[in-house]
Amino acid sequence: MRSFGVTLRTFAGRKGVAAQFVALVAFFALTGTAHSEPKTITIEQAYGAALESHEGVKLAAEGMGQAVTTLNKSTARMLPTLTAEGGFTRYSEQKHTSSGVLLQPDDATRFEVKVTQPLYTGGREWAVRRQAKLNIERSREELDGRRQDVMRLTAMAYLGVLKTGKDVEIKKAALVRADERLKVASARLKVGDVTRSAVLRAEAESAGAEASLIKSESALIDANDLLKRIIGISDEIIVVEPQLRPDAGTVEATLKAAFELRKDYRQRVLEEKAAGEGITYAKGNFKPQMRLEGLYSWKEQNPQTTFFQQDSMSASVILTYPIFEGGLRVAELSEARSRFREAELKRLSLKRDIEYEVRSAFNSKNATEALINSYQKQLAFAQEDYNMVFEQYKHGVATTVDVIDADAILISAQRSLMNARYDLYLSLVEISYKTGTLAADEKNHSANMVN
Repeated sequence: MRSFGVTLRTFAGRKGVAAQFVALVAFFALTGTAHSEPKTITIEQAYGAALESHEGVKLAAEGMGQAVTTLNKSTARMLPTLTAEGGFTRYSEQKHTSSGVLLQPDDATRFEVKVTQPLYTGGREWAVRRQAKLNIERSREELDGRRQDVMRLTAMAYLGVLKTGKDVEIKKAALVRADERLKVASARLKVGDVTRSAVLRAEAESAGAEASLIKSESALIDANDLLKRIIGISDEIIVVEPQLRPDAGTVEATLKAAFELRKDYRQRVLEEKAAGEGITYAKGNFKPQMRLEGLYSWKEQNPQTTFFQQDSMSASVILTYPIFEGGLRVAELSEARSRFREAELKRLSLKRDIEYEVRSAFNSKNATEALINSYQKQLAFAQEDYNMVFEQYKHGVATTVDVIDADAILISAQRSLMNARYDLYLSLVEISYKTGTLAADEKNHSANMVN
């Protein structure tokens, strides 16, 4: 099983600025991790670490908690409310009528308890409650969708480390071949078989191969850092190549599953239903409202007025009917209907996008599988061609240009095959992601590997 970590080395016998740069980067890279051994991590472990630590998942979880709170608020609006109010009033003077009846005391104390229970609101409160329930479901789908987003992001970063690590291996092998060509050119120069220009050309090619390796090793550091940021691990890590998963199935079956399981599409469906409840709420503004109020009042005066009543209790049924409000209700109903049409169009647009994305992902997978077969043949031919040309170069039959061209073709074939293999795995991840089953597929794949 192939693994890649962040390792930088200087090459024996190579001097100059490039070699010093490699040594400097290696020093800082290695001194930061000298305290612990690199940790080997599989892609399944990377998924678990990312889902546990990534901020995107935690933010979605907070959104779901807020949705639950919104449902509690909508429930609270349907329950009775109990309020208490008290007050103390100090008057400037007593006031009496002409006949001596006391109208205003020196001071008064008041305490009231009021109970209010909505009886009928035109269906608005129930519409709000249904909207809140739909919002909880939408938030749950959003949380699951965010998990899949993080898993997809993790897979891309994980495969990025593998690709750059493999690229480093290819560049190292290219540098070894360049050094071999330099040795051959130097030996042929000593016997007068080639001119000084052939050696200079080999020196230039060797230096170019070294510079290309430095860039690849730097890219490997960046790819490794990106993966560690996504999965929330600060220690140095070594990734291992994942096994290819089973076949992705057919396009039509995947499309059917996508419309049933894909999280963002389910969110759009729920948003459309919630927009429909918004129309119900807006229509409720045209209907009367009824509420029940109960009141208990206790008072104390010093001195007491003539018609003073210390306590009282009352119950009222209050009916409110809107007559004119400047066209506000009509505007709100029109806005609610527009939002419903907007939600419906968004769902239809996403449905078409999903169909395109799934078919595109399958096309990419099929094309990549075909490319792998072609690239394998190309690599075999390129390797054999380079070996043949290099042997001819050692015996003076082939020129420097011939062996350099053969080496370039070999490097291109190696990189093409490497990219195609990782692109195939990523295309399988994309199909699961576009279907909305990435988490379930990875879980089943991990279970199959264990069994």
